[in-house]
Amino acid sequence: MQSNAEAVCAPKKVDFLGVPLCAISTQEFIELTLRETLKRRQDASLDPFFITYLNAYCSNLSAKLADYRGILQQSDVVYADGQAIVWASRWLRRPVPERVNAADFFIPFCRRIADAHLRVFLLGSPPGVAAGASARVKTEVPELDVCGVHHGYFSPAEEERVIAAIRNAAPDILIVGMGVPRQERWAWHHKHELNARTIWCVGALFEYYSGYRWRAPVWMRRAGLEWFFRLILEPRRLWRRYIIGNAVFLWRVARALVHQ
Repeated sequence: MQSNAEAVCAPKKVDFLGVPLCAISTQEFIELTLRETLKRRQDASLDPFFITYLNAYCSNLSAKLADYRGILQQSDVVYADGQAIVWASRWLRRPVPERVNAADFFIPFCRRIADAHLRVFLLGSPPGVAAGASARVKTEVPELDVCGVHHGYFSPAEEERVIAAIRNAAPDILIVGMGVPRQERWAWHHKHELNARTIWCVGALFEYYSGYRWRAPVWMRRAGLEWFFRLILEPRRLWRRYIIGNAVFLWRVARALVHQ
């Protein structure tokens, strides 16, 4: 019989429209990330543990962009960041237990890695945003070892300097927030140069924690309406992603249901 520890090490994966999605809870995700990071701290020959997420927008992109889809298929963990993914996984009879959204559990996550004496590096968002997120987190988890911070708007000429800064900092966990699919492409391409045990792509996480961007009220998040809140705030930037994109996503799910 499989032990609880083994189950955490090897989460079940289900096929979600061509992407291997982890059927994992938030607490299981935290413990799995901690365990795999510590494992790589002890054995430097292991590849970095690569984590990213899936929401309706990401799913639509994966259907169009073969290289991005390939990264998702090779990642160690792809978790359900969007409530639409959770609902659709149930319709497709390949359910995942819950939405795992980094902004909902980042502080508890930081407490766990601080307790384990792990070091983190924050990379991404406009200048000053990751630093602001780091400052806020440090007020709640003062013992957290943030070994470096850098914005994500660096030019190609600056890239080697950024990579060197991360490599010299030697983070246990590199948290990358540069937007989909840029963050996945960049982190995957450079994963062996970064000297990080775990690489976690998180999208706009730093923007929420720095106060740069507002989050939807809890009731909207629970109702699966966070996308609508973002659309109200930034209609010109996001109307195509959500109004057209959500319709495309539902059509893709419906087509998959018909062909089951």
